[in-house]
Amino acid sequence: MLASASSSGVVKVRDIISNWPLQKWTADDAGSGSLRDEPDQLRLLWFSSPDTEGWFRVTATDPQQRGWSTFCRIENASQWPLLEITLSAKLRASLAEIGAIDLAAGDEAE
Repeated sequence: MLASASSSGVVKVRDIISNWPLQKWTADDAGSGSLRDEPDQLRLLWFSSPDTEGWFRVTATDPQQRGWSTFCRIENASQWPLLEITLSAKLRASLAEIGAIDLAAGDEAE
């Protein structure tokens, strides 16, 4: 029998990060107020490595170059290396663009 296409499929970045799009942002600078633009318009500036529960910090900038931060979670730690490479290559890209990136749902069967 042939394997179904979905088992070897592709997933989007937004599908492996919990609660995408990221809605709860905190201003990094005092006096920045609240986020007025759509979060997808933010541009990725920096991200940390996940802790043992998969939580990591994301920092982004808005069109006025103000800094914003949030925490998000990756549930499957085996997907982190590919996500890390992808995010590293997309620093300064919009969160909308990053969320739409296809990732191979790689089975590491060796």
